[in-house]
Amino acid sequence: MPVQNAAAAEIAEQGIAQHDEGHFDAAETLYRQALAIDPEQPTALCYLGLLSIQRDRPEHGAELLRRAVLRDPEYAEAQHHLGTALLRLQRPEEALSQHERALSLAADYTDAICGRATSLRVLGRNDEAVAGYEQALRQAPDHAEAEAGLADALVIAGREREAFVHYRNAASLDARMTAALDRALVGFATRHPREAQIGMQRLNAFMKAFILNQASPRMNRYPGLSSVPFHDPSRFPVTSALEAAFTTIRSEIEGLAAAEYSPELESHLMNHGAWDVFNFYERGRRNETNRTRCPTISRIIDNHDTLRTLAGVQYASRLSPGAHIRAHRGPTNIRMRCHLGIHVPDGDCAIRVGDQTQRWHAGRCLVFDDSFEHEAWNHTEDHRIVLIVDVWHPDLTPVEIAFLEGLHRYGAYQADSLSAYWAAKAESDAKARKLYD
Repeated sequence: MPVQNAAAAEIAEQGIAQHDEGHFDAAETLYRQALAIDPEQPTALCYLGLLSIQRDRPEHGAELLRRAVLRDPEYAEAQHHLGTALLRLQRPEEALSQHERALSLAADYTDAICGRATSLRVLGRNDEAVAGYEQALRQAPDHAEAEAGLADALVIAGREREAFVHYRNAASLDARMTAALDRALVGFATRHPREAQIGMQRLNAFMKAFILNQASPRMNRYPGLSSVPFHDPSRFPVTSALEAAFTTIRSEIEGLAAAEYSPELESHLMNHGAWDVFNFYERGRRNETNRTRCPTISRIIDNHDTLRTLAGVQYASRLSPGAHIRAHRGPTNIRMRCHLGIHVPDGDCAIRVGDQTQRWHAGRCLVFDDSFEHEAWNHTEDHRIVLIVDVWHPDLTPVEIAFLEGLHRYGAYQADSLSAYWAAKAESDAKARKLYD
């Protein structure tokens, strides 16, 4: 590490703080002040170079970043950003070399892992790129650029349905990524015109139903979707991922203490026994603490077409000995419910959906439409545990799913806003009563 001028280094750090807040002009002013004191101050050169890339001046950025690397060859961040500039300049071989140098200095540097994957994708080494993006997301599950990069790589690999999961993930993490999602949706319609047309017909019928829903404002039926009690699990890529990771998933769930479960809010459906759950997503809200306890489960949920909006849940479900959940219906036909058997006791332990009954099997998935009447029971002397993962109906196109996610975001926002309003109103009314009673 070269000796640095303390005053210049401090001013450069002030510039980074402004940069992180999006105050680019103020950041540039501070970087230039630092360089006026020390013309080769590496932090100021690195971040001024990054700022040039962000302002679509990659050639100028590369020049500044080369100076930073020359001053401090062990500066991994400068090596990585230089790779980014070179990639923008359509020099992917050189970019890959820079990202690999950054990783030789900091092996767990997520941005450099992502940058290396992008260079590999541009060079046509797509399988390696997919693996790189997946590595980045294992380290940083909320990395928007890795999500978008993985989506692009999956399209190249012919895994278009999986790609849309990651385009939507990226857009939810960073609004700037919505442009990539929009391009992908247009591309899907171009490549699959018949499927896209049928999807738009369903979507138009659904929107028309809002005009006529006075008698049924819940809008729990989406038109035109196939309707059977049980679906073939192979239609849902998440089932293969769950079954392949069963040993690890079982270990994660068996590592939970009974006290970590909480009563299912629909416990009023119980005829006998107890029904407890361990939530990962609940009506669109992510449980960060629980997700940390079960990283493999969480990663699979995030990487597949799971329903993580207010219309779905993802949780481990535990039925006590003798438990019976009486017949009921789920709220919508847009979701399918996937059960992965974790601990399934011998004996009378099963689920009925419509007029069909199936048993769970450890390590195997079953998928059903819970808008059909269904009930479940565990008439044994041992607990039954399954992992429940809600997924989108397989008939829905990427456009329909993106629309429904947006509709659910809007509904959740309005519900939270109204809840806050009425809570404030109640507090204000209570204060007024104290003043005037």
